[in-house]
Amino acid sequence: MAEEDFLSQEEIDMLLQSLGKEEEEEKPSVEYKPFDINELEKISPTRLIKLEQVVNRWIAAATTELRGIIFNLDSISLADIKTEKISDFVLKIPLPAAIAVLNVEALGGRMYMVLDTRLIYTIISIIFGGPAQPYKVEGKNFTKFELKIIRNLIDIFTRHLNTAWVELVGEGEIEFVGFEDNPRRLITVSRNEIVIVITLNVEIETFKGEVYLAIPMKTIEPIKDLLRTADSESGSFKDVILDSLMGAQVLLEAILPPLNLSVGEVLELKEGDFVPLDRRAGEAVVIKVSGVPMFKGILGESNGKKAVKITSLIEYSFKGTE
Repeated sequence: MAEEDFLSQEEIDMLLQSLGKEEEEEKPSVEYKPFDINELEKISPTRLIKLEQVVNRWIAAATTELRGIIFNLDSISLADIKTEKISDFVLKIPLPAAIAVLNVEALGGRMYMVLDTRLIYTIISIIFGGPAQPYKVEGKNFTKFELKIIRNLIDIFTRHLNTAWVELVGEGEIEFVGFEDNPRRLITVSRNEIVIVITLNVEIETFKGEVYLAIPMKTIEPIKDLLRTADSESGSFKDVILDSLMGAQVLLEAILPPLNLSVGEVLELKEGDFVPLDRRAGEAVVIKVSGVPMFKGILGESNGKKAVKITSLIEYSFKGTE
């Protein structure tokens, strides 16, 4: 073999240095993104039909009682039921926070009820004769009086939620176990823990506020199949309304006939005077139910107490029904 067929040492070094570079240059660059298993948690669960029935009955009963406190309450309605991470839920809780911790002993779990701070201050404003709008609450802690009103609201919501839960689900009772003002303390296991968040809209005149009920998935895991079934009769909306109406408190009034007196005659009245009425004892008086004339009756006594005996119903004729 001729001498020129051999490579020089310099050429051999250059060849060794270039080995592998061609493959490295031709190798395509691959961009990748780590897979986050938590993304799967955004998938909506199967509709929990019985849970919706519980919520509807809860709303109907709570609305009836709250109207006795908040005279201009327009409505409470179900706005949404969805799942989300508890860390995301905590971020939307307004401060100062009003969080009721509820226990379901039979299931070994808890629920969290959150009252919108603006709603609380709107109700307080109404109680004191103010408008249906909240006042500024930034950087302000609840006073003892405000906490008492909050606790009363929580008692009403919790009591009716428990009644609806026991009647339709029957797995344990829901009871109030504590009040929390720091939303971050709700994260007891993991920031990625999944909760079912039920949002209620509360409308008072032009104001709209929210009440949230957060139920950790692990709390209802033992009864998830039960919550997917529906009660054909007891869970119907018609029964919810009827149950609420049957338990509503109404005011019954026996209205005496009016008497016209002059200002001078009124000023002359004194203790012990008798005011004669233009109606005999045996004649009927009108009996009103929550301000609406419903019956006619006769005044009398029963077991030593003043009483009125219902003698007839007051019939109404409505246009288009005759």
